[in-house]
Amino acid sequence: MAENEEIKDTTTQLDSGTYEIIQSRLLKQKTDLQQRLAVLNDERKKVFGSLETRLIANDRINTENNCIARDIVTIGTYSIFGYNVHFGLRTEINLSDVFSIYVFDREGNDGDALRFRESELGLQLITDTTFQTDFENLYKYYRNTIFSKFAIIGNYLHMVFQLSDRVTDIKTFKWLIKEDSLQYVDNRSEHEYKFPPQYDFTWKEAGRDDQRNGVHAHVSILDKVFVETIGGDLTIKVEDNTGDGQGIYREDVMHRDQTLDDGQYRYADLGNIIVLEIKPFQEEPRYFVYNHKIKEVQKIDSIAQAAVLLPDDQGIIFPSGYYLQTGDYNVFPGNAGKLKFQQKIASPNGEDHLYVFYNAQDGLYVLMSYNVIDQVVKTPIICNGFTILEQGELCYFRTEDEQTKHHMLQIWQTPYLKGNIMPSEHQDTMLFKIGNKDIVKAMAQANELITLLNKEDSYGGLYDDIARSSKDILDAYYWLPEEETQQLNLPLAEINKASNAAIDEFEKVKQLRKKAATDTTAISQQATTLFGKIKSTSFNSINDFVALLTQLRTLRGEAIGLYEIRYVDTDFIKDIEDQIVEQNEIISRRAVTFLLDDKALAPYHDAVNEKQKALDETSKVIEIKNLEKEVNQIATDLELLIDIVSNLEIEDTSHSTKIIENISLIFATINQVKAAIKNKVKTVGKKEAQADFAAQLKLIDQSIINYLDIANTPEKCDEFLTKVSIQLEELEGKFADYDEYITEIIEKREEVYAAFDNRKNSLVEARN
Repeated sequence: MAENEEIKDTTTQLDSGTYEIIQSRLLKQKTDLQQRLAVLNDERKKVFGSLETRLIANDRINTENNCIARDIVTIGTYSIFGYNVHFGLRTEINLSDVFSIYVFDREGNDGDALRFRESELGLQLITDTTFQTDFENLYKYYRNTIFSKFAIIGNYLHMVFQLSDRVTDIKTFKWLIKEDSLQYVDNRSEHEYKFPPQYDFTWKEAGRDDQRNGVHAHVSILDKVFVETIGGDLTIKVEDNTGDGQGIYREDVMHRDQTLDDGQYRYADLGNIIVLEIKPFQEEPRYFVYNHKIKEVQKIDSIAQAAVLLPDDQGIIFPSGYYLQTGDYNVFPGNAGKLKFQQKIASPNGEDHLYVFYNAQDGLYVLMSYNVIDQVVKTPIICNGFTILEQGELCYFRTEDEQTKHHMLQIWQTPYLKGNIMPSEHQDTMLFKIGNKDIVKAMAQANELITLLNKEDSYGGLYDDIARSSKDILDAYYWLPEEETQQLNLPLAEINKASNAAIDEFEKVKQLRKKAATDTTAISQQATTLFGKIKSTSFNSINDFVALLTQLRTLRGEAIGLYEIRYVDTDFIKDIEDQIVEQNEIISRRAVTFLLDDKALAPYHDAVNEKQKALDETSKVIEIKNLEKEVNQIATDLELLIDIVSNLEIEDTSHSTKIIENISLIFATINQVKAAIKNKVKTVGKKEAQADFAAQLKLIDQSIINYLDIANTPEKCDEFLTKVSIQLEELEGKFADYDEYITEIIEKREEVYAAFDNRKNSLVEARN
């Protein structure tokens, strides 16, 4: 029963008002969902454990010789440290001149902090006679050889050496990894050492069928975004409008005269985002990300190097940052050179993913850690070498400018454990049975939904996306109603219900906002035009002041009226109103100064005299009434001047008194003209009315004769009598001011009644 009452109340609320109520409901449910997710996340961490990323130590690796550190890799419990020693004239290079092996001591020794300690077994991990020979021959026959990096590909370790100045001129030694040991394979596997595909998606090229011709031709990308490189600039538009060259983004191109066919356009459709590769004629490609939900585009140069999809299609990550489906993005400052995507490392909990990019020229790694729940990338780590230990410790170093025996490392605790370790004491719980990865995925989707709920409704199809996203979550996870999972289904169901209601309501809001925007634009244009006119006016006559002050007053009234319109930009309207008031005060003060001149009101004196002369020459009522309107306008203008003078704070009151007295003299003359107009209207009107009345009455007489002649039945007699009566009533209304004519009309009405009555009686008798 209570549930039915709640549904009824909900319906009543929707019927009565609306969009703002729905928005408030969504906000309330969003807060509820966030609180439940926070509790669920805490419980999840208790069951599955949680390793927060934090700095736990700074350490040093000590080498026997001064050297330049290059890379580090962990095999089981051993870490191999690779470096380059420069001995000058010495020709023979030993393994110990390139590699050292260390063990990470978590327990510490003699109270020391966590440290890398040199392995007691020395280089036994990589002791192999064939490898020893291959290693010596390498340095013997290629004197410019340097150790470059370690690479683990599948279950094999590759030791990569660079043979010359070219980074592609390499030699690798291949080892099979067997838990804590290595088995040498060969030195002929350079072809196996390669980077994965640098793009997680397939580029599509726009062809001739996608071209839209016109004055400003462009190429259509899925009919969502439109691009071109003609006319001297690269332009990106959101409207398929070839008549307009404007867009949301533009930048110059080198060759101004190129055509659409000269440019090359490739794209990748990734949901809400479209990755664009635009290559103007004889130039390098330029890269952009366009989000058709928020109608925004970002130029991202590092996509030229690589772009990889984030988990669950949440967006893309590239060497300098990331871009999400929701439009959130971050491009980190700094330049690590030309980078390639090397690998992705996932944490056992499925929550964190480490993306590794590598610069072969400078031997630099860029490490970017992405959290699928928070949907953020932490500040990238730039280093020359890194390794991840069994329990998730990330150890990395930056190479010093000079050779040294002591190499500083930072050690961070991270969630990137080797294996999947879970606390056994929670295996009977509901969360354990559901599984951490499933919970993480659901929480990630819920956070995406919260991100949508935080968006402004200018985000394209916002409520459709909210409704679809909330339904997808409800349909995908059977365990949402459980108490152990905080019954996430409750706020999700309410969000789905409210968002579906908002879809229809928002269409009405869009129309109201469109009207508000149109009216605001119109008033803005009027204000701009009027302010421009004020600047160009010389103010040589009092008429200039009056005309502009009248227009300002009218414009302010229209601006104030806009406050009544829903969704109007009140701050913008207030700004326009303030400008109108400011201009009004400036012109008013100038008008007062101008009015102090004895000749200032001469135009009004002249105008009144002209109206007096015109009155003497007019002989028609319509002309006299038009003249009356002109005289009334002069009076209105003078009232405006009095109003201006009265409302301004004039220090010398004699000035305002003088101006008002001068205006009052003109008013006296105007009142005389008005009285003369009224008298002349009566005189001339009476003559015109007499002729008009006679003509009208004559016309009615002819109608009566005609109707009596054709009234051949009693019914037609009644019909024609009604028509003549209506004509007489109209005539009476037209000459209501003339008593003598009213009497004549009454007599005519009685005459008409008698005539038709006689005609009707005779027809009735004849019929009988």
